[in-house]
Amino acid sequence: MKKHRSYAAELWLVRHGRTSWNRERRYQGHSNVALLDDEASGLEGLKKELEGVSFSTVYCSDLQRCRQTLERVRPDLAGKAVYDSRLREMNFGQWEGQTYEMLKDNLVYRAWIDDPVSVNPPGGETWDHFHRRVRSIYEEWVNLAQRNPCPDHNMEQRILAVTHGGVISLAASLQRPGTGFWDTAVEAGGVLRLGIGERAAGGLAAQEYYD
Repeated sequence: MKKHRSYAAELWLVRHGRTSWNRERRYQGHSNVALLDDEASGLEGLKKELEGVSFSTVYCSDLQRCRQTLERVRPDLAGKAVYDSRLREMNFGQWEGQTYEMLKDNLVYRAWIDDPVSVNPPGGETWDHFHRRVRSIYEEWVNLAQRNPCPDHNMEQRILAVTHGGVISLAASLQRPGTGFWDTAVEAGGVLRLGIGERAAGGLAAQEYYD
């Protein structure tokens, strides 16, 4: 049984496919790492899930692994996408290219794991900056949903965003106050669907997608 949908649009948050650094469990951040070839990228399931689905607006991180993901799963949308640096993963600075095993004895790293809001990766991005840029694009999606309702009320407006795991986790926490950053995990090549933009009143609001 379907629940009443009070939101104005579906937001499909897609995490890029696997790279060699994903396989080696290295921090990627802003590093421009390419996808693995063919089936190793893990995009077959995503390609099937997105096949034939219409999207009113398409966003994509400007990093190579996200661009390649969109080109492989929905090449017809690649030329219509907005490529936006706000959708990049958090910048991990000096830790990019390194693994947990390489960093686990680093006191700053261990402090960051315990409190990423207060501790910054050396040469990397502060939590405040990461939060502000992701919130900025999230609010843009909500405003887009509220201002441009689908003319066919039997169909929901859909926004597709191809991005990174950290961005998806933070966006999910923005729409559920009290939910922690680490509470949402999407595998490489996975998708999280959310409902955003209340039909009745303004303001930031969203509900989980029920089907």
